[in-house]
Amino acid sequence: MSLIHFIRLLLKNWKLLLLVPMAMAISIYYFTRNEKKTFSSETVVYTGIASGYTLNGSNKADYFETSNAFDNLLNIIDSRETKQEVALKLLAEHLSLKKHDPAIMQWGSFDDLHKIVPDSIRSMLVKDNVDSTFAALEKFMQTTEGNVIYNIINSDHALYSINALRSIKASRLNSSDLIKISYSTQDASVCKRTLELLEETFMRKHKALREGQTETVITYFENETKKSFARLDSAEQMFLDFNRNNDIINYYEQTKAVAGAREDLFALNHTLEMDRMANQDALGKIDNELRDRAKQSMYGSKVITQRNQLSDIYGKIAVFETFSQTDPSNKKIIDSLKSVASSVENNLRSAVDDLYVQTTTPGGIPSKDMLEEWIKTTISYEQSKARLTVMDKRKKEFDEEYSKFAPLGAMLQKIERQISVAEQEYLEMVHGLNLARLTQQNNELTSKLTVIDPPYLPLKANPSTRTVMVAGGFMAGFIVILSLLLTRFLIDKSLKEPARASKITGLKLLGIYPLLKEQNDVLQKAALRLLQQTLSVTDTSRQHINIGFISIENKEGKSTIINILNAGFKQINTSNEIVQWPAENYAGSARINMIELPALDSYIYTAGTLPKLDNLFIVCRANRIWTKVDHELLNNFSKACGIKATIILNGVELDFAEDYIGEAPKKRTVIRSLLKRLMKFEFGNKKYLVKTKMRTGF
Repeated sequence: MSLIHFIRLLLKNWKLLLLVPMAMAISIYYFTRNEKKTFSSETVVYTGIASGYTLNGSNKADYFETSNAFDNLLNIIDSRETKQEVALKLLAEHLSLKKHDPAIMQWGSFDDLHKIVPDSIRSMLVKDNVDSTFAALEKFMQTTEGNVIYNIINSDHALYSINALRSIKASRLNSSDLIKISYSTQDASVCKRTLELLEETFMRKHKALREGQTETVITYFENETKKSFARLDSAEQMFLDFNRNNDIINYYEQTKAVAGAREDLFALNHTLEMDRMANQDALGKIDNELRDRAKQSMYGSKVITQRNQLSDIYGKIAVFETFSQTDPSNKKIIDSLKSVASSVENNLRSAVDDLYVQTTTPGGIPSKDMLEEWIKTTISYEQSKARLTVMDKRKKEFDEEYSKFAPLGAMLQKIERQISVAEQEYLEMVHGLNLARLTQQNNELTSKLTVIDPPYLPLKANPSTRTVMVAGGFMAGFIVILSLLLTRFLIDKSLKEPARASKITGLKLLGIYPLLKEQNDVLQKAALRLLQQTLSVTDTSRQHINIGFISIENKEGKSTIINILNAGFKQINTSNEIVQWPAENYAGSARINMIELPALDSYIYTAGTLPKLDNLFIVCRANRIWTKVDHELLNNFSKACGIKATIILNGVELDFAEDYIGEAPKKRTVIRSLLKRLMKFEFGNKKYLVKTKMRTGF
């Protein structure tokens, strides 16, 4: 569809395009005659979500975290629970009024409230203060569904319903920390008060949610901290009892001291053993050197007594020296024993000196020297033997001590591991508890919202949307009708226009003829154009010309087209004849013979029964649909007569006919003529009249 065809479609249906939108606009204007005025107010709240300072010393904002926080806050504002609470609080305040107060609500709103809430319900629910009234309303609404308060809250009431509060709009201002909340209703004072109640409600809910997030976490950590501390205390008590029962002060220091003392004891025992063996060998050699007589005298005298006495004393000294470190009183006893040992040694030396004059050694060594050596060796031997005896006892004690400490180490390590695990668990719980409390404090600080632009009392009503609705209704009606017209045109499957007919049928277009209802001037011009187009495809050099006219169906306009061409041929003095086929004794004597053949869908044609045709024209109505059957019928006929048909489109609307017959002679205003030339881009075309006459002959 071209632009000019589109404009023609509008002009053709201008009444419909104008009347329907006007009817819609008038209807909207009538039904909105009682439209109530609305008042709007707004408030701005600072959140501090994006750039607020926190307890961790950072104000760096994460995009997704910030976006999520704003979404949560906006959803709290838009939630049904929040709006229901606001509506109930507003209703509680208004029900508590003893008389009308213009600063709180308009008279119409006050009167409407008295109508929708019966006095019996009012007397039952209204309490001494607003808070008690709100609690009574909330409890009454939740008792049974369908009561008065429930119906008001869930109805379409302009002030107290959840549907009315859906006009509350909350949005974030650009990328800032600010949230803008706006509300519109029919009462200015109620509009302002509703926003104030909304601020109180959603701020409280937001704070409770933020602080409640960590409350369960803190409770968990507190319980787990108590449990872990009890386990730690139990493990430490077990450790204390273990040390007390096993006389342990410091196990690792004690085992280290015992091991060191044991090593020293074994080293000293080894030294004493070597001294004893050396003294024993030396004493044996000395005994061999002494004469038998001297020896008998020596062992038969009091020397033996003194020697045994000295051996006992050194044994006691060795015992007390071993335990002197643990008992300081042993030192005096050791000093006393050493004094006694010194006296016994002197007595032993005196006894040996008495034997000096009696003997000499066989090797010629003086007996005195040998006896002195024997005394020294004997003392050393007795001392070593006494110490070894004590060492043997001490070794048994160390073995018992080792047997005691060996299993204690494993038990002690097990207890220490239990203490370590319990301690780490306790410290982790304490750390988690501290973090949870820090988060709670941080949430308490960051969840505090600040109203920086409180709601204001609107003094002027909002501009009425009635004009916009009327204009919108008119435009909607116009668009709907226009859409229907365009849809009708686009879904129309008929041949309709010449170019479309040629494309659908696959036939070459010869010409068109408009509807007979058009003006005579248009019909004459169309007849002239059709005659010219017929002659342009006719071989005028031949003596006799047979032109066949067919159609798919009856009443396609064959006879009309033939009569128009017959008149044209006569006007140009060309002999022609109209033949209705089938015809008997057809001679074809005229110059041009126009043969009208029966419709293809009602006659059977064979090759031998058809006349010889020079041209074949098929006449089709513009308002018909070309089907596959039509195409097959035409192909079969073309094969039978041996010539391809050319289409003449009949009954074409003038809007499409002008493209083929020229501009229709109509009276147009200057503006319409100018618009038409602009749409057809005829900027340099100069229109002038020329009187012409048809030339006759070939």
